[in-house]
Amino acid sequence: MKRLAYLLLSGATLATASCSKDDATPTGPKEYQVEYRVSSPTAPVSEYISYDNESGGTTLNNVALPATYRFKRTMKKGDHLSMLASLDGGTATSEITVAILLDGREVKKETGRGTDAQAVPVYVIGQ
Repeated sequence: MKRLAYLLLSGATLATASCSKDDATPTGPKEYQVEYRVSSPTAPVSEYISYDNESGGTTLNNVALPATYRFKRTMKKGDHLSMLASLDGGTATSEITVAILLDGREVKKETGRGTDAQAVPVYVIGQ
């Protein structure tokens, strides 16, 4: 009887584990609304911005802050998004912040500080 109870309990545990919620990130391609937000409380302009977009990437110079970039991109688990934003010739208290949002939810944020501050967040789908 003890053995039967053990087997039933083991089976129930395995059934519960196999029915648990799967990872919410799809492994197949999915279209996302991507948004990058760049801001600085200390500088009106970012000297350099480079980011992954729907067709590969883009680079911009002397961008007024704050700045926002939105686009749709189909990605799958393992694909990544990244942005580099920098300030040039600031002070020790200069800072720049970049946030990456997917479908309106912030998934990564980074702040760079200093005379040549830069923020370089990278987000991998499924991370």
